[in-house]
Amino acid sequence: MSTSDLRISMFTWNVATLDPPENGILKDLVWIHTKEAPDMYIVGLQEVSSKPHEVIQSVITDDPWTAAISNEVCNRGYVLVSSCKLQGLLVLFYARMLHLPFLHNIYTACTRTGLGGVWGNKGAVSIRLDCYGRSMCFVVVHLAAHTDQWEQRDKEYYEIVATQEYPLPNTPHILFHDYIFLLGDLNYRFEDLTTEAVKFLSAPNKLHVLREKDQLIKTIREGRAFDQFQEGIIKFMPTYKFDLKQNNYDSSPKQRTPAWTDRILWRVNQLQAWHPADTILDLKQKTYTSHGDVLWSDHKPVWSEFTVQVSSDPLLPLVAFEPIESWQKSGFSTCAYTLAPETKTSSWDWIGLYKIGFQTVHRHYCTYEWAVEVSDDLHKRINCKVRFSGAYLPTDYEAKYVLCYYSKVVSCVLGVSNVFRIKPPDDKS
Repeated sequence: MSTSDLRISMFTWNVATLDPPENGILKDLVWIHTKEAPDMYIVGLQEVSSKPHEVIQSVITDDPWTAAISNEVCNRGYVLVSSCKLQGLLVLFYARMLHLPFLHNIYTACTRTGLGGVWGNKGAVSIRLDCYGRSMCFVVVHLAAHTDQWEQRDKEYYEIVATQEYPLPNTPHILFHDYIFLLGDLNYRFEDLTTEAVKFLSAPNKLHVLREKDQLIKTIREGRAFDQFQEGIIKFMPTYKFDLKQNNYDSSPKQRTPAWTDRILWRVNQLQAWHPADTILDLKQKTYTSHGDVLWSDHKPVWSEFTVQVSSDPLLPLVAFEPIESWQKSGFSTCAYTLAPETKTSSWDWIGLYKIGFQTVHRHYCTYEWAVEVSDDLHKRINCKVRFSGAYLPTDYEAKYVLCYYSKVVSCVLGVSNVFRIKPPDDKS
Protein backbone atom coordinates (compact mmCIF):
# COMPACT_ATOMS: atom_id res chain seq x y z
CA MET A 1 0.00 0.00 0.00
CA SER A 2 1.46 3.38 -1.03
CA THR A 3 1.32 6.29 1.41
CA SER A 4 1.74 10.03 1.50
CA ASP A 5 2.03 12.62 4.27
CA LEU A 6 -0.64 15.03 5.43
CA ARG A 7 0.50 18.10 7.33
CA ILE A 8 -1.66 19.00 10.33
CA SER A 9 -1.25 22.20 12.37
CA MET A 10 -3.03 22.96 15.62
CA PHE A 11 -3.01 25.25 18.61
CA THR A 12 -4.72 25.35 21.99
CA TRP A 13 -5.48 28.49 23.94
CA ASN A 14 -7.37 29.32 27.12
CA VAL A 15 -8.81 32.73 26.24
CA ALA A 16 -10.02 33.68 29.75
CA THR A 17 -13.54 34.70 28.53
CA LEU A 18 -12.00 37.61 26.59
CA ASP A 19 -13.21 38.74 23.16
CA PRO A 20 -10.95 38.00 20.19
CA PRO A 21 -8.12 40.53 19.76
CA GLU A 22 -8.39 43.03 16.92
CA ASN A 23 -4.75 44.11 16.66
CA GLY A 24 -3.31 41.43 14.38
CA ILE A 25 -2.58 38.97 17.20
CA LEU A 26 -4.77 36.25 15.66
CA LYS A 27 -3.14 36.60 12.26
CA ASP A 28 0.30 36.22 13.79
CA LEU A 29 -0.83 33.34 16.00
CA VAL A 30 -2.45 31.38 13.19
CA TRP A 31 0.37 31.71 10.67
CA ILE A 32 3.60 32.66 12.46
CA HIS A 33 4.86 29.06 12.74
CA THR A 34 3.57 27.81 9.39
CA LYS A 35 6.43 27.44 6.92
CA GLU A 36 4.36 25.25 4.61
CA ALA A 37 0.61 25.45 4.24
CA PRO A 38 -0.93 22.63 6.34
CA ASP A 39 -3.54 20.34 4.88
CA MET A 40 -5.63 20.57 8.05
CA TYR A 41 -5.87 23.11 10.81
CA ILE A 42 -7.31 22.43 14.27
CA VAL A 43 -8.05 25.05 16.91
CA GLY A 44 -8.91 24.22 20.52
CA LEU A 45 -10.13 26.98 22.83
CA GLN A 46 -11.07 26.98 26.49
CA GLU A 47 -12.98 29.54 28.56
CA VAL A 48 -14.71 31.06 25.56
CA SER A 49 -17.26 33.52 26.93
CA SER A 50 -20.67 31.83 27.13
CA LYS A 51 -23.07 34.33 28.68
CA PRO A 52 -26.77 33.50 28.14
CA HIS A 53 -27.25 36.05 25.35
CA GLU A 54 -24.09 34.80 23.62
CA VAL A 55 -25.33 31.21 23.71
CA ILE A 56 -28.62 32.27 22.10
CA GLN A 57 -26.86 34.38 19.49
CA SER A 58 -24.50 31.51 18.55
CA VAL A 59 -27.52 29.51 17.33
CA ILE A 60 -27.97 32.09 14.56
CA THR A 61 -24.41 33.23 13.88
CA ASP A 62 -20.90 32.05 14.65
CA ASP A 63 -19.55 32.97 18.06
CA PRO A 64 -16.98 35.82 17.93
CA TRP A 65 -13.97 33.49 18.23
CA THR A 66 -15.13 31.17 15.44
CA ALA A 67 -15.85 34.16 13.22
CA ALA A 68 -12.49 35.83 13.93
CA ILE A 69 -10.41 32.69 13.37
CA SER A 70 -12.38 31.71 10.25
CA ASN A 71 -11.76 35.15 8.79
CA GLU A 72 -8.03 34.50 9.05
CA VAL A 73 -7.98 30.85 7.98
CA CYS A 74 -10.65 30.62 5.28
CA ASN A 75 -9.25 33.52 3.28
CA ARG A 76 -6.30 31.24 2.55
CA GLY A 77 -8.28 28.46 0.92
CA TYR A 78 -9.46 26.51 3.96
CA VAL A 79 -13.03 25.53 4.84
CA LEU A 80 -14.48 25.10 8.33
CA VAL A 81 -15.48 21.43 8.00
CA SER A 82 -16.81 20.89 11.51
CA SER A 83 -16.95 22.44 14.97
CA CYS A 84 -18.23 21.56 18.41
CA LYS A 85 -18.90 23.86 21.35
CA LEU A 86 -19.70 23.02 24.96
CA GLN A 87 -20.17 26.15 27.04
CA GLY A 88 -16.59 27.54 27.15
CA LEU A 89 -14.97 24.70 25.18
CA LEU A 90 -14.61 24.96 21.40
CA VAL A 91 -12.95 22.82 18.72
CA LEU A 92 -12.67 23.98 15.09
CA PHE A 93 -11.56 21.74 12.22
CA TYR A 94 -10.44 23.35 8.95
CA ALA A 95 -9.21 21.62 5.79
CA ARG A 96 -7.97 22.73 2.40
CA MET A 97 -10.77 22.68 -0.14
CA LEU A 98 -9.18 19.95 -2.24
CA HIS A 99 -9.50 17.47 0.66
CA LEU A 100 -13.24 17.97 1.24
CA PRO A 101 -14.45 15.03 -0.92
CA PHE A 102 -12.23 12.64 1.03
CA LEU A 103 -13.38 13.57 4.56
CA HIS A 104 -16.18 11.20 5.54
CA ASN A 105 -18.06 10.03 8.65
CA ILE A 106 -17.61 13.33 10.46
CA TYR A 107 -19.08 13.25 13.97
CA THR A 108 -18.76 15.34 17.13
CA ALA A 109 -19.15 14.47 20.80
CA CYS A 110 -18.88 16.23 24.15
CA THR A 111 -18.50 15.38 27.84
CA ARG A 112 -19.27 17.55 30.86
CA THR A 113 -17.08 17.03 33.92
CA GLY A 114 -17.69 20.28 35.83
CA LEU A 115 -19.70 20.00 39.05
CA GLY A 116 -19.78 16.23 38.86
CA GLY A 117 -20.76 16.12 35.19
CA VAL A 118 -23.56 18.70 35.38
CA TRP A 119 -21.71 21.81 34.24
CA GLY A 120 -19.85 22.26 30.94
CA ASN A 121 -17.16 24.67 32.11
CA LYS A 122 -14.87 21.63 32.29
CA GLY A 123 -14.89 18.57 30.07
CA ALA A 124 -14.12 17.79 26.44
CA VAL A 125 -15.34 18.28 22.87
CA SER A 126 -14.19 16.17 19.95
CA ILE A 127 -14.38 15.76 16.19
CA ARG A 128 -13.72 12.44 14.47
CA LEU A 129 -13.49 11.68 10.75
CA ASP A 130 -12.15 9.27 8.15
CA CYS A 131 -9.54 10.67 5.80
CA TYR A 132 -7.74 8.84 2.97
CA GLY A 133 -8.18 5.43 4.56
CA ARG A 134 -7.30 6.55 8.11
CA SER A 135 -9.45 7.47 11.10
CA MET A 136 -8.61 10.57 13.14
CA CYS A 137 -9.95 12.05 16.35
CA PHE A 138 -9.26 15.52 17.73
CA VAL A 139 -10.14 16.03 21.39
CA VAL A 140 -10.08 19.42 23.13
CA VAL A 141 -10.17 19.21 26.93
CA HIS A 142 -10.33 21.43 30.00
CA LEU A 143 -9.65 19.49 33.19
CA ALA A 144 -9.98 20.32 36.88
CA ALA A 145 -7.83 23.17 38.17
CA HIS A 146 -5.40 23.56 41.12
CA THR A 147 -2.35 21.61 42.20
CA ASP A 148 -4.18 19.30 44.60
CA GLN A 149 -6.59 18.04 41.90
CA TRP A 150 -4.00 15.82 40.21
CA GLU A 151 -5.96 12.61 40.84
CA GLN A 152 -9.20 14.26 39.72
CA ARG A 153 -7.64 15.23 36.41
CA ASP A 154 -6.56 11.63 35.84
CA LYS A 155 -10.13 10.48 36.59
CA GLU A 156 -11.62 13.02 34.19
CA TYR A 157 -9.43 11.70 31.38
CA TYR A 158 -10.89 8.20 31.88
CA GLU A 159 -14.43 9.62 32.00
CA ILE A 160 -13.91 11.47 28.72
CA VAL A 161 -12.51 8.54 26.75
CA ALA A 162 -15.18 6.19 28.14
CA THR A 163 -18.25 8.36 27.53
CA GLN A 164 -17.67 9.94 24.13
CA GLU A 165 -19.31 7.72 21.50
CA TYR A 166 -19.60 7.72 17.71
CA PRO A 167 -22.10 5.67 15.65
CA LEU A 168 -19.45 3.64 13.83
CA PRO A 169 -18.61 -0.04 14.42
CA ASN A 170 -14.81 0.27 14.05
CA THR A 171 -14.37 3.52 15.99
CA PRO A 172 -17.10 3.68 18.65
CA HIS A 173 -14.88 5.60 21.12
CA ILE A 174 -11.95 8.00 21.08
CA LEU A 175 -9.23 5.41 21.68
CA PHE A 176 -10.24 3.25 18.70
CA HIS A 177 -8.97 5.72 16.08
CA ASP A 178 -5.74 5.42 14.10
CA TYR A 179 -4.52 8.91 15.01
CA ILE A 180 -5.67 10.66 18.18
CA PHE A 181 -4.77 14.21 19.16
CA LEU A 182 -5.60 15.51 22.63
CA LEU A 183 -5.03 19.20 23.30
CA GLY A 184 -6.21 21.82 25.72
CA ASP A 185 -5.89 23.22 29.19
CA LEU A 186 -5.10 19.96 30.97
CA ASN A 187 -4.35 22.00 34.12
CA TYR A 188 -1.54 19.78 35.43
CA ARG A 189 0.85 21.61 37.75
CA PHE A 190 4.31 21.22 39.27
CA GLU A 191 4.63 19.02 42.34
CA ASP A 192 6.53 20.17 45.46
CA LEU A 193 7.74 23.49 44.07
CA THR A 194 7.03 26.96 45.42
CA THR A 195 5.98 29.85 43.22
CA GLU A 196 9.40 31.44 43.62
CA ALA A 197 11.16 28.19 42.69
CA VAL A 198 9.09 27.76 39.53
CA LYS A 199 9.79 31.32 38.44
CA PHE A 200 13.51 30.83 39.06
CA LEU A 201 13.49 27.59 37.04
CA SER A 202 11.52 29.15 34.16
CA ALA A 203 14.62 29.69 32.07
CA PRO A 204 15.80 27.76 28.99
CA ASN A 205 18.73 26.08 30.76
CA LYS A 206 16.64 25.04 33.79
CA LEU A 207 13.50 23.59 32.22
CA HIS A 208 14.75 20.02 32.68
CA VAL A 209 14.17 20.46 36.43
CA LEU A 210 10.58 21.55 35.84
CA ARG A 211 9.95 18.60 33.55
CA GLU A 212 10.88 16.22 36.39
CA LYS A 213 8.30 17.91 38.62
CA ASP A 214 5.48 18.11 36.09
CA GLN A 215 2.37 16.16 37.11
CA LEU A 216 1.32 15.19 33.58
CA ILE A 217 4.75 13.83 32.67
CA LYS A 218 4.64 11.78 35.87
CA THR A 219 1.09 10.59 35.16
CA ILE A 220 2.09 9.26 31.73
CA ARG A 221 5.42 7.84 32.93
CA GLU A 222 3.79 6.00 35.86
CA GLY A 223 0.87 4.70 33.78
CA ARG A 224 -1.77 6.52 35.81
CA ALA A 225 -3.63 7.84 32.74
CA PHE A 226 -3.16 8.76 29.05
CA ASP A 227 -1.95 5.25 28.19
CA GLN A 228 0.13 5.20 24.98
CA PHE A 229 -0.16 8.97 24.57
CA GLN A 230 3.04 10.84 23.77
CA GLU A 231 4.20 14.42 24.13
CA GLY A 232 7.11 16.26 22.61
CA ILE A 233 9.87 17.58 24.86
CA ILE A 234 8.72 20.87 26.38
CA LYS A 235 11.26 23.58 25.60
CA PHE A 236 9.07 26.62 26.26
CA MET A 237 8.32 28.57 29.42
CA PRO A 238 5.28 27.75 31.60
CA THR A 239 2.19 29.04 29.81
CA TYR A 240 0.13 29.99 32.90
CA LYS A 241 -0.60 32.27 34.75
CA PHE A 242 0.07 35.75 33.35
CA ASP A 243 -1.39 39.15 34.08
CA LEU A 244 -3.93 39.89 31.35
CA LYS A 245 -2.31 41.42 28.25
CA GLN A 246 1.08 41.39 29.97
CA ASN A 247 4.18 39.21 29.77
CA ASN A 248 4.77 38.85 33.49
CA TYR A 249 3.51 36.06 35.71
CA ASP A 250 0.57 36.64 38.06
CA SER A 251 1.22 39.67 40.24
CA SER A 252 -2.19 39.66 41.94
CA PRO A 253 -2.48 38.89 45.67
CA LYS A 254 -3.13 35.22 44.78
CA GLN A 255 0.30 34.88 43.08
CA ARG A 256 -0.68 31.73 41.15
CA THR A 257 2.24 29.37 40.59
CA PRO A 258 3.26 29.17 36.90
CA ALA A 259 2.60 25.84 35.18
CA TRP A 260 2.52 24.04 31.84
CA THR A 261 -1.25 23.79 31.91
CA ASP A 262 -1.62 23.94 28.13
CA ARG A 263 -0.52 20.80 26.28
CA ILE A 264 -0.78 18.81 23.05
CA LEU A 265 -0.56 15.00 23.14
CA TRP A 266 -0.96 12.32 20.49
CA ARG A 267 -1.44 8.59 20.17
CA VAL A 268 -1.05 6.21 17.21
CA ASN A 269 -2.91 2.89 17.26
CA GLN A 270 -0.96 0.35 15.26
CA LEU A 271 -2.33 -3.03 14.15
CA GLN A 272 -6.00 -2.11 13.93
CA ALA A 273 -7.92 -5.31 13.19
CA TRP A 274 -9.97 -3.83 10.32
CA HIS A 275 -6.94 -2.54 8.38
CA PRO A 276 -5.12 -4.62 5.74
CA ALA A 277 -1.92 -6.20 7.02
CA ASP A 278 0.27 -3.82 4.99
CA THR A 279 -1.30 -0.65 6.43
CA ILE A 280 1.30 1.85 7.57
CA LEU A 281 0.59 4.33 10.37
CA ASP A 282 3.20 6.93 11.15
CA LEU A 283 3.10 10.32 12.86
CA LYS A 284 5.90 12.83 13.32
CA GLN A 285 5.78 15.98 15.38
CA LYS A 286 7.58 18.81 13.58
CA THR A 287 6.99 21.67 16.01
CA TYR A 288 5.96 22.02 19.66
CA THR A 289 6.14 25.51 21.05
CA SER A 290 4.38 28.31 22.88
CA HIS A 291 3.54 31.63 21.31
CA GLY A 292 5.00 33.51 24.28
CA ASP A 293 4.78 36.98 22.76
CA VAL A 294 0.97 36.97 22.59
CA LEU A 295 -0.20 39.54 25.16
CA TRP A 296 -3.90 38.88 25.70
CA SER A 297 -5.13 36.07 27.95
CA ASP A 298 -3.66 34.84 31.25
CA HIS A 299 -2.52 31.75 29.28
CA LYS A 300 -0.12 31.58 26.37
CA PRO A 301 -1.25 29.61 23.29
CA VAL A 302 0.57 26.37 22.52
CA TRP A 303 1.18 25.30 18.94
CA SER A 304 2.19 22.06 17.25
CA GLU A 305 2.64 20.78 13.72
CA PHE A 306 2.53 17.13 12.64
CA THR A 307 2.79 14.96 9.57
CA VAL A 308 0.71 11.77 9.42
CA GLN A 309 0.84 9.02 6.85
CA VAL A 310 -2.33 8.25 4.92
CA SER A 311 -3.09 6.10 1.91
CA SER A 312 -2.04 7.53 -1.44
CA ASP A 313 -3.64 4.76 -3.48
CA PRO A 314 -5.54 6.30 -6.40
CA LEU A 315 -8.75 7.80 -5.13
CA LEU A 316 -11.61 9.35 -7.05
CA PRO A 317 -14.27 11.45 -5.36
CA LEU A 318 -17.71 9.87 -5.19
CA VAL A 319 -18.95 12.83 -7.23
CA ALA A 320 -16.74 13.99 -10.13
CA PHE A 321 -17.66 17.28 -11.82
CA GLU A 322 -16.88 17.84 -15.47
CA PRO A 323 -14.56 20.83 -15.99
CA ILE A 324 -16.22 24.24 -16.12
CA GLU A 325 -14.61 26.99 -18.18
CA SER A 326 -16.96 29.78 -17.06
CA TRP A 327 -20.61 30.60 -16.45
CA GLN A 328 -22.61 33.60 -17.60
CA LYS A 329 -25.23 35.56 -15.70
CA SER A 330 -27.89 35.05 -18.32
CA GLY A 331 -30.09 32.13 -19.26
CA PHE A 332 -29.06 28.88 -17.61
CA SER A 333 -25.66 27.38 -16.78
CA THR A 334 -25.23 23.61 -16.59
CA CYS A 335 -23.06 21.57 -14.28
CA ALA A 336 -22.44 17.97 -15.28
CA TYR A 337 -21.15 15.33 -12.92
CA THR A 338 -20.88 11.58 -12.47
CA LEU A 339 -21.72 9.50 -9.43
CA ALA A 340 -19.41 6.65 -8.47
CA PRO A 341 -20.94 3.15 -8.33
CA GLU A 342 -23.03 2.43 -5.22
CA THR A 343 -23.06 6.07 -4.12
CA LYS A 344 -26.23 6.58 -2.10
CA THR A 345 -28.17 9.74 -2.92
CA SER A 346 -31.34 11.38 -1.69
CA SER A 347 -33.78 14.07 -2.79
CA TRP A 348 -32.17 16.32 -0.16
CA ASP A 349 -28.68 16.26 -1.71
CA TRP A 350 -27.73 19.65 -3.13
CA ILE A 351 -25.06 21.40 -5.17
CA GLY A 352 -23.93 24.77 -3.87
CA LEU A 353 -22.12 27.60 -5.63
CA TYR A 354 -19.45 29.17 -3.44
CA LYS A 355 -17.22 32.19 -3.72
CA ILE A 356 -13.58 31.25 -3.09
CA GLY A 357 -12.78 32.14 0.51
CA PHE A 358 -16.12 30.80 1.81
CA GLN A 359 -16.10 29.56 5.39
CA THR A 360 -18.67 26.77 5.70
CA VAL A 361 -20.54 24.56 3.24
CA HIS A 362 -23.85 24.86 5.08
CA ARG A 363 -24.13 28.60 5.46
CA HIS A 364 -21.93 30.45 2.99
CA TYR A 365 -23.22 29.42 -0.44
CA CYS A 366 -24.19 32.01 -3.06
CA THR A 367 -26.98 29.85 -4.46
CA TYR A 368 -27.81 26.16 -4.76
CA GLU A 369 -29.83 23.61 -6.70
CA TRP A 370 -31.11 20.19 -5.67
CA ALA A 371 -29.01 17.34 -7.01
CA VAL A 372 -30.37 14.47 -9.11
CA GLU A 373 -31.63 11.58 -6.99
CA VAL A 374 -30.49 8.26 -8.44
CA SER A 375 -32.21 5.07 -7.33
CA ASP A 376 -31.41 2.60 -10.09
CA ASP A 377 -28.32 0.87 -11.54
CA LEU A 378 -25.92 1.83 -8.76
CA HIS A 379 -23.24 -0.55 -10.07
CA LYS A 380 -21.86 1.83 -12.70
CA ARG A 381 -21.01 5.51 -12.85
CA ILE A 382 -24.12 7.60 -13.44
CA ASN A 383 -24.02 10.81 -15.48
CA CYS A 384 -26.12 13.68 -14.15
CA LYS A 385 -26.80 17.31 -15.02
CA VAL A 386 -28.19 20.23 -13.00
CA ARG A 387 -29.02 23.69 -14.32
CA PHE A 388 -28.51 26.97 -12.47
CA SER A 389 -30.54 30.02 -13.42
CA GLY A 390 -28.47 33.07 -14.28
CA ALA A 391 -30.94 35.24 -12.35
CA TYR A 392 -29.61 33.80 -9.09
CA LEU A 393 -25.91 33.90 -9.90
CA PRO A 394 -23.76 36.48 -8.05
CA THR A 395 -22.59 39.68 -9.72
CA ASP A 396 -19.02 39.81 -8.42
CA TYR A 397 -17.38 39.14 -11.77
CA GLU A 398 -13.85 39.55 -10.40
CA ALA A 399 -14.29 36.71 -7.91
CA LYS A 400 -13.66 33.01 -8.45
CA TYR A 401 -16.22 30.31 -7.69
CA VAL A 402 -16.50 26.58 -7.09
CA LEU A 403 -19.29 24.00 -6.85
CA CYS A 404 -19.65 21.52 -3.97
CA TYR A 405 -21.92 18.48 -3.91
CA TYR A 406 -23.29 17.95 -0.39
CA SER A 407 -24.83 14.63 0.59
CA LYS A 408 -27.52 14.54 3.25
CA VAL A 409 -27.14 10.76 3.41
CA VAL A 410 -23.60 10.92 4.84
CA SER A 411 -23.58 14.62 5.85
CA CYS A 412 -20.42 15.61 4.01
CA VAL A 413 -19.10 16.93 0.69
CA LEU A 414 -18.73 14.25 -1.99
CA GLY A 415 -17.31 16.35 -4.80
CA VAL A 416 -15.74 19.72 -5.60
CA SER A 417 -15.51 21.28 -9.05
CA ASN A 418 -12.64 23.20 -10.56
CA VAL A 419 -12.42 26.95 -9.92
CA PHE A 420 -14.15 29.16 -12.50
CA ARG A 421 -15.49 32.69 -13.06
CA ILE A 422 -18.94 34.10 -13.80
CA LYS A 423 -19.22 36.53 -16.74
CA PRO A 424 -21.63 39.46 -17.08
CA PRO A 425 -24.77 38.89 -19.21
CA ASP A 426 -23.42 40.92 -22.13
CA ASP A 427 -19.93 39.34 -22.19
CA LYS A 428 -19.45 37.73 -25.63
CA SER A 429 -15.93 36.43 -25.04
